[in-house]
Amino acid sequence: MTDPAYFAENADDFLTRDEVTSVDGVTYLQKIIDGSAPHPTVAKIMNFRVIGAEYGKVTFRGFPLHEQSNAFGSTQGGWYGMVLDSCMSMAVISGLKKGQFQSTIEYKINLIRAIKPGTELTITGLLTHIGRSTGVATGEIRGTEDGKLYGQGSCTCFIQGEARD
Repeated sequence: MTDPAYFAENADDFLTRDEVTSVDGVTYLQKIIDGSAPHPTVAKIMNFRVIGAEYGKVTFRGFPLHEQSNAFGSTQGGWYGMVLDSCMSMAVISGLKKGQFQSTIEYKINLIRAIKPGTELTITGLLTHIGRSTGVATGEIRGTEDGKLYGQGSCTCFIQGEARD
């Protein structure tokens, strides 16, 4: 995977909460994509990148590495969870207004089929609800080439901050 993504090397490299909440959620996600804000550091560890963001939808692309294998040689379930949580919570971020931020309060995933390390995947998060205090999203992991469903999930996020126009 070629890596044009920018990652924080230390805590000072992240945008401050004031910087993040000075724009709406889609604008913030676009900053991650264009490299003016760092990708989540977990994306580097889990080998995925944010490749698309619009209101209500976020798309990642990546593939699990050998280092994420379980004892049977397929991808360990925690990889599914981290990638889906990241993508679904970013789908909620896509619905945020200036002044708001969010935190995942619960998520559930289903592992549909085993992923062989190195399989290129497209992960999609879709916003299904955005309110004053909660946001809900669903997510899918699909094979980029075969289109097969490998995992799916849902999450609820707690929305904080005061919305500004």
